[in-house]
Amino acid sequence: MSRPLKVLHIVSGDLWAGAEVQAFTLITHLAQIADTEVATVLMNEGMLAEKLRSAGISTRVLDEQRTGSVRLIIRLREVLCSERPDVIHTHREKENILGSLANRLCKRVPSVRTVHGHQEHEGARGWQGIRRRGVDVLDNWCGRTLQGLVIAVTEELGVQLASRFSGKVVVVENGVDADSVRAEQGVADFRCAEPDATHIGIVGRLVQVKRIDLFLEAASLLLRTQSPHDWRFHVFGDGPLRVELENRAEELRIRHLVKFHGHRRDMATCIGGLDGLIISSDHEGLPMTALEAAALGIPTAAHAVGGLRDVVPEEFRVTRHDAIGYRDGILRALQAEASGITRARAELTLRRFSARCNAERIRLLYEQLISRERAIDIVQ
Repeated sequence: MSRPLKVLHIVSGDLWAGAEVQAFTLITHLAQIADTEVATVLMNEGMLAEKLRSAGISTRVLDEQRTGSVRLIIRLREVLCSERPDVIHTHREKENILGSLANRLCKRVPSVRTVHGHQEHEGARGWQGIRRRGVDVLDNWCGRTLQGLVIAVTEELGVQLASRFSGKVVVVENGVDADSVRAEQGVADFRCAEPDATHIGIVGRLVQVKRIDLFLEAASLLLRTQSPHDWRFHVFGDGPLRVELENRAEELRIRHLVKFHGHRRDMATCIGGLDGLIISSDHEGLPMTALEAAALGIPTAAHAVGGLRDVVPEEFRVTRHDAIGYRDGILRALQAEASGITRARAELTLRRFSARCNAERIRLLYEQLISRERAIDIVQ
């Protein structure tokens, strides 16, 4: 290609969660690769938009709160026709659909999606369930018909997606910029307030799949153990289950020892201030929280699912998916001899899950997809 390859990423941007953190990491590292231009379209203002602009990435916000789906497609089409990217990269279902349809109405260019994890609405019922199934059908059709490549972030997820997007699935594991994560780490307020306590945390949206309830129950069990630890527990994140989870902490009689922080902008500082991290989700892709904890050297006890099996040391993985399992997992991770295991696994993790390597791999996939689709056009 005689000119720089131009990529347009389409992302929701309403949250600063795992998918958004990974999208930011990928976009900023793509922009550092020679002969690559990157621009973004977000559907919401928020932390992702702020960080992209600060990084010098061209960023437009279409504001889905004020614009209906049809108008969003029209505006996306206008952006595509003016920007004329060589490839479009979408993240999350709604963005897959809107980006694919807008691309179809413009001069069609190769389109890629990243699937960051499993669907989280499997239990939806009634009208919400009907609507979700309709969105799933349309999203799957767009992936099969209008997009040329589906990127899965773990091998397990890739196997699952292969039945829906036959021949289009490629596994590219998430990457973490360890130096950037460490540079963002400050001194946690809760660590300053109680420096001698043992601080255990969980990070995630307060939704069913993250199983914050198991974290709280494990906390209750830890308080009953015969140990020298003066336990404190931290929940970082917000969501629809917050009141229910706060009530659960009251029922367990541990509310005075559990801090519900809500959304925090200083997550590297929060994670770095912990003595141990628990990830108790029912299922996961490859959570950025686990990679950031590795970059900061924080012991992590996690459910042995998805990409967590590749990041968390075997000794700290939890196969018993209940409160007892997570209690025992974090106790193992906090043992004195466990620090060497944490350091050794972190070194392997950071070599394997490099943000630079992740961006270079995806940049190569763009080129291959463009070449393939050009060859198809010539034949036709």
